[in-house]
Amino acid sequence: MRGRGDYFSKLNDYVGRRHVYTIEDAPQIGTRYFGIVDQGTNIVEVRPTSLCPLNCSFCSVAAGPLEPRRWADFVVRKDALVEALKSVVKFKGGGVEVHIDGMGEPAVYPHLADLVQEIREIGGVSVVSMQSRLFVLDERRVEELAEAGLDRINLSLDAVDPALAKELAGAGYYDPRRAMALAEHAVRNTRMDVLVSPVWLPGINDGEIPKIVEWAIGAGLGKRWPPVLIQKYIPHKRGRSPKGVKAVDWASFWRKIKEWEARLGVKLDWRGENPFGVQKRAPLPKPLTVGKKVKVRIIGRGIFRGEHLAVPVKLTGDPLTDRAITVVSPGRELPPGAEAVVRIIEDEDNILIARPEVIYL
Repeated sequence: MRGRGDYFSKLNDYVGRRHVYTIEDAPQIGTRYFGIVDQGTNIVEVRPTSLCPLNCSFCSVAAGPLEPRRWADFVVRKDALVEALKSVVKFKGGGVEVHIDGMGEPAVYPHLADLVQEIREIGGVSVVSMQSRLFVLDERRVEELAEAGLDRINLSLDAVDPALAKELAGAGYYDPRRAMALAEHAVRNTRMDVLVSPVWLPGINDGEIPKIVEWAIGAGLGKRWPPVLIQKYIPHKRGRSPKGVKAVDWASFWRKIKEWEARLGVKLDWRGENPFGVQKRAPLPKPLTVGKKVKVRIIGRGIFRGEHLAVPVKLTGDPLTDRAITVVSPGRELPPGAEAVVRIIEDEDNILIARPEVIYL
């Protein structure tokens, strides 16, 4: 590990008091902000950045430049992420899908094609996929991603009507037609597949979902995987909730899926099947669990106000056991370099949330 204070460097101020950091040498496991997330399967999530140019009204992670609750964003140094991922893939064994996503838009990551290529070169990786709204790319960059080894793009597209799409995205510069054209270019001119994954917002985009399905089939999406995977809108504590949208229960959701399936003649219900080859695998070890106390060093802000990013004072240098920790300290900003004894209050999927018990400034 690097010396104190070298875990990341501030890039610039980004909307008022929001800081954008480059993650240099902090542990890549332990936080939702960036790095690697494992949920005990052969699909491993990689999060290279939390930046996003949109302000979607239903964003589950409250991304985008206009979100006042965020006071930091992150960009991960590619080499640090890849080196940690090598250890994770080795632990998981063969047949691993690496899915590039994040608390933002992965397509804005400045080293995306290089990241894809280096992931593809890791022994044991069988599929490289990415979640994206796609519109920030162009045809050449899409081709570069395919050449680098990207197998599939999961396209986030919730409306084809430009006016409604702009409203949902919270950005007048967003154009769904651009994203659709790039998806068509990808499936027709590269080895990549594209599936579209709209979020159904009851009462808002009901009429758009059938249009999206019909477009996906006509455009040739789904060369290897399902062409459409409709998502249920689920409000999140830290996400944004669009006005007038009420989440439905799962029974109502699946009834609607079946209704669209019958109307459009397209398979939309994939329950009981496993088109993505998901397998249960041993989860990564949990060196820290709920109730444990650990002495940490604050290395900067977390994404949301009142949160800070920390690392244990004693690190092993092993990416499988070292952890980043989110320290919740509402109403008080803790300076980088401050140390604290914290108690872990959440540890689900190795995402560690802690509260300080003693702070040493």
